[in-house]
Amino acid sequence: MENMENMENILIGKASIDKPWLKYYDEEVLRKELPEKTIYEYLVDNNKKFPNRTALNYFGRKITYGELIQNIDQTARAFRKHGVKEGEIVTISMPTIPETVYMYYALSKIGAVANMVDPRTSKEGIEGYIAEAKSKLLFIIDRAADKVKDVKKKTSVEKIITVSPTDSLPLGIMLKKAYKDIKSSYESKKEKAIEKNKQVPKKKDVILDYFKDMKENESAFAKSGECISWSKFFKSGKAQDYEPYPKYDKNKPLLIVHTGGTTGPSKGVVHTNFSVNAASFQCQNAGYDFKREHNWLNIMPPFIAYGIGNGLHLPLACGMEVILIPEFKAEKFDELLLEYRPNHMVGVPSHYGSIINSKKLAKEDLSYIIAPTVGGDKMDKKLENKTNEFLKKHNCDYKVVKGYGMTEVNAAVAACTSNDTNKLGSVGIPFPNTTISIFDPKTKEELGYNKQGEVCITGPNTMLGYFNNDEETNNILRKHEDGLMWIHSGDLGYMDQDGNLYVVGRLKEMIIRPDGFKVYPSMIEDVILKHKDVLECKVVSVRDINYSQGKVPKAHVVLKSDSVDTKKVEEEILLLCKEKLPEYSQPSEIEFNDKLPLTSIGKVDFVKLEKDDEEKLMASVKQYKR
Repeated sequence: MENMENMENILIGKASIDKPWLKYYDEEVLRKELPEKTIYEYLVDNNKKFPNRTALNYFGRKITYGELIQNIDQTARAFRKHGVKEGEIVTISMPTIPETVYMYYALSKIGAVANMVDPRTSKEGIEGYIAEAKSKLLFIIDRAADKVKDVKKKTSVEKIITVSPTDSLPLGIMLKKAYKDIKSSYESKKEKAIEKNKQVPKKKDVILDYFKDMKENESAFAKSGECISWSKFFKSGKAQDYEPYPKYDKNKPLLIVHTGGTTGPSKGVVHTNFSVNAASFQCQNAGYDFKREHNWLNIMPPFIAYGIGNGLHLPLACGMEVILIPEFKAEKFDELLLEYRPNHMVGVPSHYGSIINSKKLAKEDLSYIIAPTVGGDKMDKKLENKTNEFLKKHNCDYKVVKGYGMTEVNAAVAACTSNDTNKLGSVGIPFPNTTISIFDPKTKEELGYNKQGEVCITGPNTMLGYFNNDEETNNILRKHEDGLMWIHSGDLGYMDQDGNLYVVGRLKEMIIRPDGFKVYPSMIEDVILKHKDVLECKVVSVRDINYSQGKVPKAHVVLKSDSVDTKKVEEEILLLCKEKLPEYSQPSEIEFNDKLPLTSIGKVDFVKLEKDDEEKLMASVKQYKR
């Protein structure tokens, strides 16, 4: 470690060469070799000595590692029975349930590819993903099956296998879950009614509503002869298969996950067994307190890299008990903590905003939480401070663990690995085998410490590329002078001399005014969030109709209370911005919202805000012309 500590004295000013973050890692960690095997082999090798430990906890149904591996093996045989060949792409449109886990690792075992699709995607969207992948097999959650009635006519799909969320649940657990859901629904409705001075609903009405919703979610198509049930598919894998399984190939595709589409059209990101294992391996060796005896609350969906990588493969590779939550609701986050008492969990900033205001957790001891992890979006300093205060007040020894990553690098590449590397506003340090540095977006020159530019990443987590999209692949994945392939993230940030990374916004979100001045929304948001009555803020760009090109910033604000004088708050915000920001960064307008729109995984949907603002602008222009 002495050599590492002495590095501080010989920094040359370029993070890609200095790698100042390495001083936080032990020499032993830096000497470890990355796993060269499939994710199936990595899972089995790490857990074969512990067959009786719990791998999955699904609404109280506990599946051991021994059972998990057996079910994966049977699913692999079923895939072969249904004609899936090495290299073939199977589309999986499923939430986080045990069958999704079986399929993912089984496809790794047989050398095929999992194309993960959000079942909430539109009918046309699902058809588009299938057509692109040329899948012959489609697995879909039964309640979404009506969306795929026509896929056999319109795409390459030959077989549709429907899966029920109850396929892995015995009757006793199903009844217990129904009782708990109804009770929770009644308490929630009762609380809201009392708050608004309305009549408390009758219990029998809540029960009727529960079963009515269940009925409405049923799919007639799922029960038709057009589909194969999961149980029938799974049983087909009982017979032994003596054909050898393909050997590990470092560059063979394993997984396609799709980008969120918040900064452009969604793209299929192709990952390998190597990149997925490398991501988990680096997290395992980054210094976190990960133990086999721990449990992990997985609230993130499997069709995003953050969910299937950090939420699923990482804790399973560590041998933990993974609590599967197929349909996460942020307002129920507190109930999940009370029920499962998780040691580790991953989420996005909005999830933590919901628990710090929870009445149910007001007196709860949260000392069992070890790694309250947040990623997927930037956490503003105000929420970070509040979350840390909340955790400390409730006996948690750890600050909120911020991380940084993107789909193209299989989720996380940097994080606050300990309280020592957890600086306010920072997303932590790069993982042991990853290099991150800041480059000038125009000249491509590497910048020094504390200088803002584009965040670029090189390391083993890197994707193969975008599926069938060489042009976009070449835009984001570029070879630098050092001969390495670097991901150009499109994120604006800087790094300090200790290797702590700070992400301040997206280059695409940068606003270029009519006079050419550049405005960064995060600067305005940071100032507005300092106002005592502001809960949330998102700054977006709107057209200035007085000019042929260029845009100006507009702030969307959510207040802590609806009882405050909005006119007075608006005046105070504008005055605060005048005091703290340069003239060209002043917001052109403040709009108060009840809440900010979120994407399917909980990020603030700035694209929707900008679209809505454009529609309002066009409507006002038409009205003016009249």
